[in-house]
Amino acid sequence: MKTLNKNIVIMGGSFNPPTLAHYMLMKHAINAINAEYGYFVPVSDAYLRRKMRHTHPPVVLSPELRIKMLQAMCSGDNKMKVCDKEIGTIEARTLPTLKSFKEEFPEYELYFVMGDDKLELLSHLTEKGSFFETSNVILYSRNLEGIEEILKGHRVLSEHIRNIVVLPQPEGIAGISSSLIRERMLLGESCEELLVPSVWEIFKELHPDDFADVISLFKGEYDFLNNRYGCSFVWQGIRYNNVESAFQASKCGDEDARKVVSRLSADKAAVRGSSIIPYCGWEEKKLEIMTSILEEKFGQNPTLMKRLLDTGNRVLINGNNKHETYWGVDLYSWRGENHLGKILMTIRDKEK
Repeated sequence: MKTLNKNIVIMGGSFNPPTLAHYMLMKHAINAINAEYGYFVPVSDAYLRRKMRHTHPPVVLSPELRIKMLQAMCSGDNKMKVCDKEIGTIEARTLPTLKSFKEEFPEYELYFVMGDDKLELLSHLTEKGSFFETSNVILYSRNLEGIEEILKGHRVLSEHIRNIVVLPQPEGIAGISSSLIRERMLLGESCEELLVPSVWEIFKELHPDDFADVISLFKGEYDFLNNRYGCSFVWQGIRYNNVESAFQASKCGDEDARKVVSRLSADKAAVRGSSIIPYCGWEEKKLEIMTSILEEKFGQNPTLMKRLLDTGNRVLINGNNKHETYWGVDLYSWRGENHLGKILMTIRDKEK
């Protein structure tokens, strides 16, 4: 094991919120290799929201709040620090982050903290980007002998054993997790013993109502919220079978052209609409037009209106993987104006 003074420990993670276990692991790692500093590197908001998308309710602390909690956790130890290199990014950036640290601290040995459940990720990073050219690894395990045997026989990692420091998982952290803390908060239960006191002072002010449940995909159970969902309604004297065809038809300047589009399927209407040059002023009216069409869709279909009302107070997000950010939200970058979701929530609120 290397014990040079010129060592830096790096721990990446969601820290949603940072737990007592995070603190204990960092403290233990710093002491084990006699590191000069230990840096917590929280992941970006976009990455965290993607990760939490299928968790309901998806309790996601803001980047500012996660950093504030980490800074509070580090305040009593001058070796512990917070790095925000990843906060403004979109994707997971382990390799770029480590390379950035190496450029900033060329005279230091870097040690990236991982659990033994991340061996395949470590193997992937090694094959993809020569991980060990930049950093060493501190690998925590509950089974030291077993993990060492696994490393010796691993097709990729066996060549890098000298760069892997295997440490026993510190006592007292079993069962501590950010997910457990979030669950207790939502149930109104205390989780004080799972957090560093300075973090608890911040976290205890949070309330379940601060984290509205979210519907982020208009598919499956919520496909009726999608503009391509099949349903019959009349808008401005013409019958349509889906919102998409009505919206695309609205670009046409005369009724005959609108009737042609009204008979198309949603997919064909979308294709046809991409070649229609809207009449002058349509662009400025498109939000008003979409609102009018959706009001007719739900107003003329009581069953669909009931399903909309059954979504309660959940936030409706028209999530997509097509980088569409006007009517929806790009689920990769988690950026978007979400106008479709906003219109649907307005209709729902008016009907309550």
